[in-house]
Amino acid sequence: MEIGVITNPNSRKNRGHRSRAADLQALIGDLGEVRTTPTVEAIKPVARDFMRRGARFWVADGGDGALHWLVRAGLEILEEDEFARKGATLPLTLPTNGGTIDFVAHQVGVRGDAFALLRELRGALEREDDIEAVDVDTMRIEGVREDGGREVPFRTVGFGSAAGGVGQRFFSKYYADPDPSPRTIVKVVSRTLASMPVALSPLRHVPGLPVEMKRYARDVFRPTRARITIDGEALPEAPYTGIHIASVSINLGGVFRFFTMADEPENLHAIVGAVSPLTIVRNLPRMHLGREMRGPGVVDRACREMTIEAAGDELLDPIIDGEYYRGIRRIHFSRGPAIHIPRIRAGAAAQRPRAAADLAA
Repeated sequence: MEIGVITNPNSRKNRGHRSRAADLQALIGDLGEVRTTPTVEAIKPVARDFMRRGARFWVADGGDGALHWLVRAGLEILEEDEFARKGATLPLTLPTNGGTIDFVAHQVGVRGDAFALLRELRGALEREDDIEAVDVDTMRIEGVREDGGREVPFRTVGFGSAAGGVGQRFFSKYYADPDPSPRTIVKVVSRTLASMPVALSPLRHVPGLPVEMKRYARDVFRPTRARITIDGEALPEAPYTGIHIASVSINLGGVFRFFTMADEPENLHAIVGAVSPLTIVRNLPRMHLGREMRGPGVVDRACREMTIEAAGDELLDPIIDGEYYRGIRRIHFSRGPAIHIPRIRAGAAAQRPRAAADLAA
């Protein structure tokens, strides 16, 4: 078995494509197997089966979230006695395009949807081509969450996190859109800017104004009170308007670029600030260009680790690779293992076939 594919039927790009798994299976034929994983809990048993059967390539069809859960499951499986005794390693893991952001795929130059990329991979295997792989750093993420009044340890891995403040609030607006896309990024920013003169001033008390105008910017800029330590240096406890960290540079739909310092080996990149909304707005051009954030109260630097602890009544709800982790009391980010991603790039003319018969051709 060469290829193991997980496909998430609930991802935004896959909804309504009932034959997707069958179509993907027809494409790869006897080179591999496609399995549908409708829940997060379904991923680990499938990944374990792929590991036992010696799949050389894993493919995550479902966006950054599918990749996140597949990598997490794989690294947990490697710790099981069955695989630890053998010194097993993760297969080459291929993200696909077509989700809402797909920042990992874009970061390493992987282009094409699942159909186009699997066609290219199948062709390369049949020709016995050498397939280039690139190492991508992850973050090891450990912490404590509250569950029914109890503190429960948790751990995961990830590539980027909006842990609190404006990034986390932004994504809550972004993912509330029925069809999030790069246009949605612009829409959220535009609504925030339009709301600021009212929502952030006494005008919000004027009766008759639209509720969105009164609340939108306040929602986006609502700070997260936290205690933060970066590389052993404790920052002042404060209401932070931004708490972010990543192990890779991130391009958000060509609109914003962040975390360029993470492209240097062994670096994480933290962007933290206890700043005013106006300072954030003044940095919008720098966000677009991928430059360092500036202003009083801004920390924008390379690091090796960061710890965040909720300091007020509100617990942390960090977003990691587009996935919510809710009810977190304390969370620690450090350098994690690198994963190996095959650099597959579909041709510009590649299209999704319309029928299974076309796939087998």
